[in-house]
Amino acid sequence: MVGHGKMDRCGQAHRRRESVNAAARESLEDWALSIAPAAPGAAVLDLGCGTGKLAIPYAHAVGPTGNVLGVDISPGSIAELQTKAKREGLTNVAARAGNLDEIANESFDKPFDLIVSSYAIYYATDMPGLLRALAAKLTADGRVFVCGPGEGTNREMDELLRRAAPDVEPPEPLADFISLEQIGEASSAYRKLETYRLANAVRFEDAEALLSWWRNHNMYLEAADQAVERALREHFAARGEFTLTKNVLGVLFCR
Repeated sequence: MVGHGKMDRCGQAHRRRESVNAAARESLEDWALSIAPAAPGAAVLDLGCGTGKLAIPYAHAVGPTGNVLGVDISPGSIAELQTKAKREGLTNVAARAGNLDEIANESFDKPFDLIVSSYAIYYATDMPGLLRALAAKLTADGRVFVCGPGEGTNREMDELLRRAAPDVEPPEPLADFISLEQIGEASSAYRKLETYRLANAVRFEDAEALLSWWRNHNMYLEAADQAVERALREHFAARGEFTLTKNVLGVLFCR
């Protein structure tokens, strides 16, 4: 995996990126729920839940007899998730601040039917170790679904940066957030696993929105800022839009 661990986890920056990703061509939430559905009454744990991108849809899916617990390192994101849940009349959502590295050794009151983590699991110091540990926190037929950036994501911005600022050393292109070797290490705790890919895209209609996204992403290079801004403004003046590839890799582990 390249670059993901350095991504800014500041709540404000995370929310800016989340708002951009919400405008993607395909719904990440619908895709995730189609791969890892949760039945009414199920117990779901959302690791790195953010402001509720998955926690809220899963809360609707499991209904009043089920429950969703969200854990995130950002207290601001947790507060926003709780506000969303209250606004939607959801009483089956709980959320608290916490670090992914603490989850492996944490005891919960009861096992979960499903554990999910969207664009977060790679912040763990030992991602394969955490994934193995999660198996012990599942019901007998429980599942773990994790997803994050897939190879080739954001490639258009990477190409523009290289053209606009050839003298600035660019970040390495993003690889899959989890390698085949890491999947193999994690899979020893599970009966089977399946991988999924979503070829998604986000269309930007003005330079300001794209610049704001880039400046809050781990692709950002201060030394290339002026050159990239100039190139983007020229691009929008000529074409009026910019489409950014957002490839997603998902892995489903089944106990």
